[in-house]
Amino acid sequence: MASNEDARAAREAKLDELHEKLTGAVESLVSGDDWRQALAFAARFRSRSFNNTMLIWVQHEAAFEAGRVPEPFPTLVAGYRQWQGLGRQVMKGQPGYMIFAPVTGRFATATPADAGSWRRLGPRETPKAGEVVRSRMVGARPAYVWDASQTDGEPLPVPPAPTL
Repeated sequence: MASNEDARAAREAKLDELHEKLTGAVESLVSGDDWRQALAFAARFRSRSFNNTMLIWVQHEAAFEAGRVPEPFPTLVAGYRQWQGLGRQVMKGQPGYMIFAPVTGRFATATPADAGSWRRLGPRETPKAGEVVRSRMVGARPAYVWDASQTDGEPLPVPPAPTL
């Protein structure tokens, strides 16, 4: 049991550290130009939340200042398995950027209008006949992503250019 408690404490410590980084990043946005630049950056990563975009930005900036990445702004960010699926491999020694990953749970009810009737389903539990099932976020865990400049391998696919 102690190992589960140790793992939980380590995860909580990582989440606290991540929250501190995020708070510092948002506090550093003091002028309208700072916010404009942050929002323009976030627009390039639409699939990520604003919080995760800020975390990626801050950590990539630190990696650029340390000389670990060649560009001051990240281009394409993905998880380890996603990079492997694209035929690329994270370079040895490249630390990932820690972000918040959602933890979801499945909930079921026979009366969706009644907010108090939802019950959480177990990992392999199937809903009863006539029940509606929905997923929702129940927490967050730390996860890691890497920029394209931190990987090597197959060339990245070029998205098709729009034609008129």
